[in-house]
Amino acid sequence: MDGFAVTRLVIGAGFLLVAAAADVRTRRVPDPLWIGLGSIGLVVLAVELIQDQIEADAWALLGSAGLLFSAIFYGDPLFEEDGFHARPLRLLLFLVAAVLFAYPAVQHSASGASLSQGLLELYSMPAMILVYQLFYRARILHGGADAKALITLGLLVPTYPDMAPFPLMTLDPRVETFWRVTFPFSLVFWVDAAVLFLAVPLGLLLLNAARGNLAFPQALLGYRARLDSFPPHAWLMEKISARGDHVLVLFPRRDGNPTQDLDRLRAAGIDRAWVTPQIPFMVPLGGGFLLAFFVGNVLLGFLRLVT
Repeated sequence: MDGFAVTRLVIGAGFLLVAAAADVRTRRVPDPLWIGLGSIGLVVLAVELIQDQIEADAWALLGSAGLLFSAIFYGDPLFEEDGFHARPLRLLLFLVAAVLFAYPAVQHSASGASLSQGLLELYSMPAMILVYQLFYRARILHGGADAKALITLGLLVPTYPDMAPFPLMTLDPRVETFWRVTFPFSLVFWVDAAVLFLAVPLGLLLLNAARGNLAFPQALLGYRARLDSFPPHAWLMEKISARGDHVLVLFPRRDGNPTQDLDRLRAAGIDRAWVTPQIPFMVPLGGGFLLAFFVGNVLLGFLRLVT
């Protein structure tokens, strides 16, 4: 069992515990926590590069990832609501990050040598920063904290850790090399978190069954709440439309103020309505992080069992 793997496990679990507690209380996770975790991840990798004397080209990838990571939290973005803003220093930063990203591949290509497995895996650090940012823009990730968590955890654990005899579910040796490059470890604990997240509809169904509120499909997505004591971390699934129709919205918008909708429902004589809870994603993400280390890719393991 590698000492760096254990260190990363302990640090990641500790930070995710704090993040989960904040997410449960306020449904927000402060940026300083992610800045701290990502910075520690880069430092741990730097120490590992020095101690294990990993090839010098790896420093270029660490530098590229560090620049892209800092751009998330510091400086004004290039794109804002009113359009594109040409900010020279920020553009220069991205140019340097791109040069550092390309350097190992160009260097090896010029010398006729192929990239090592370790370098190929480290490419996931800067690459996944961009991927998770795109996922957030495309609404595949619904919260900024979700994207920041995956980005910083990817910096903390940039390659598959050596935790033998864990994980319990291992990859087929015939595809392991390819899989470790094309499916970075941060995706594993995201997938595991998504599998844990599937327990939410089951839990809601059991809750509604116990309360005698078995109406489908809303019983899988939420629960009925009193409007005079509206829960603080929930979205309304029932509304009164502008035409006065009582409608059910299975996937309500994640923004806006429910006050007007609540007033309309009360005016229509409704005192209880279906709501969908704001699930603190840091909780299943913390579970997914631990599952990735100790069990492996749960979804892939399940597919291997049924095929």
